[in-house]
Amino acid sequence: MARQSKLVQVSGTDATASKAGVSRAFETAYAALAWVFVLCVGYQVFLAGMAVFVDAINWVRHVSFVHYFELIPVVMLIVAFVGKMPKGQGLYLRPTLLFVLVGLQYALAGSGWGVLAALHPVNALLIFWLAVALATSIRPIRNGSGKVLM
Repeated sequence: MARQSKLVQVSGTDATASKAGVSRAFETAYAALAWVFVLCVGYQVFLAGMAVFVDAINWVRHVSFVHYFELIPVVMLIVAFVGKMPKGQGLYLRPTLLFVLVGLQYALAGSGWGVLAALHPVNALLIFWLAVALATSIRPIRNGSGKVLM
């Protein structure tokens, strides 16, 4: 009977370790997505600068590139939900805000009204600031010895 109890305990420990590994995988994926989004926003601004200062053909690249990363905040929400990440730390709210702000970019750029359209780059600053704030707020993941893995 004692042996059976020991097996159950070991099995429970393995399940806990496995759950921690899955949780770390989701946290790592979430953090990676957050930083990829930051890099994409930075590159998007670079493309706008290239269009203004180098060649207007870069406007096409600027307009097209957003389609490669605009859904990253939605994927982050899915990762947070499936990974059962804690609520109340902005891990759900901030990606939602990023997604809304990216959508607002379309409305601002296509408004046809100069003053409203001029808010497009201001909104880009807000997106970048929020993305960096989110990416830097994610706690570092440590292994059993306390070494930071990311």
